[in-house]
Amino acid sequence: MAVAVRLFFEGERLGPKFQRGTIRQRDAVLSSVRTATSQVTEDGLTKARQQISQAGNFGQRWTSGLRATQTEGGGSIRVAVTHDIPYFMVHQRGATIRGKPLLWIPLSFARDALGVRARDYPGSLFRVDRAGKSPLLMTSTGSGEAEAKYSGHASVKIPKRFRTLEILRESFLRLNEFYAKELAKK
Repeated sequence: MAVAVRLFFEGERLGPKFQRGTIRQRDAVLSSVRTATSQVTEDGLTKARQQISQAGNFGQRWTSGLRATQTEGGGSIRVAVTHDIPYFMVHQRGATIRGKPLLWIPLSFARDALGVRARDYPGSLFRVDRAGKSPLLMTSTGSGEAEAKYSGHASVKIPKRFRTLEILRESFLRLNEFYAKELAKK
């Protein structure tokens, strides 16, 4: 058995009036949610970028590479956070990188080797194995002397340096605060 209810309010059926009010509220709510989500995202990105810049020798490429895209669909608003540098998560989570068989790390004083892979080094290199220490790749200076350029390691542990995910989570936990402020403006 179905029951139909019609309500009237001062001569007008309540259904259409209620529907118009609901649509107005829906638009205000959606607008507030969209704006609050954008504000929370920007707040989180700003704080995360600041933390990245303070984490050590990470320049503009690391801070500006952190991005967020806001999309809507299926009744949801989604925020996708990405980074332009593919190995960003190594510094977010920490990792152990293993050599095959060794990783050749440029020595800090070998300026011409910094930022250059050992296989791409412009001069000829030779290996020197040392008892109880990591091997070295060296080059001849031409005057009978040799100069160390790289140190060989079986693995290198990269510590967790960034708190990006944690910072973004903290910002998104404040979404209801941003939403309430936006809705109050409407």
